[in-house]
Amino acid sequence: MIGIYRSGHSVLYTLDPRTKLLLTACISLLIYSAQLWGLGFMLVFVFVLAWVSAIPFISFIGGLRPILLFFLVIFLFHLLLTPGELLVSWLPFATIGGLYTGVLLVTRFILLVLYTSILLHTTSPSELNTACAYFLRPLGTFGSNIAFMVGVAVTLIPQLFREKEIIIRAQTARGFTSGGIRGSTAFLVPLLLRSFNKADELSDTLESRCYYQTRRYYYYSTDLAGRDLVAGLIFLVGAGLVLMIF
Repeated sequence: MIGIYRSGHSVLYTLDPRTKLLLTACISLLIYSAQLWGLGFMLVFVFVLAWVSAIPFISFIGGLRPILLFFLVIFLFHLLLTPGELLVSWLPFATIGGLYTGVLLVTRFILLVLYTSILLHTTSPSELNTACAYFLRPLGTFGSNIAFMVGVAVTLIPQLFREKEIIIRAQTARGFTSGGIRGSTAFLVPLLLRSFNKADELSDTLESRCYYQTRRYYYYSTDLAGRDLVAGLIFLVGAGLVLMIF
């Protein structure tokens, strides 16, 4: 599942969160610039990063499951609506150009999800919040609020997925079969109630810790190290390979 932080001791965990956030943003731009062979190289590399970080394979790939239907719709849309030479004579509207474009776009989306998953698996919500606040400092209080909202979302969204699984299992154990409007209501109402309870608990926690909106400090700081420079150099070399060779 996307967004679940797992503590570890690999080199990715020891990188500065600002470095990881910046490199993830740069990789996202590179994904949109690379062609299919370059994307294949980046796909292999992201699995190498997952292996180095000791991220369980099922957990790593599991982030793609909720959006598989979205990928399928994008692929079919380009396969059937892109003009060009027919892929096979017995399948109307399916073109070679549509096949290439569909595979290219779906691969880009998959890579975006996987590299973001690497970031979230190896960076705690507090570290990610600190990195966001650092890059959004020029925006003042508005930037601090955005960083805070990102941190809250990264923390609470995975919890909502877990709450969803708990509700479904509880209803199944009671013999309830979801379906139609009635099934959706039976699922959404308890999920919304749990979400509101989580929001109240978060509000009480912030008040008990004297959090206020205009604060501009954090209780810990991080410093860039040599490994961050090495990570940047590896990215530059990889980006050069993707753009020039592939």
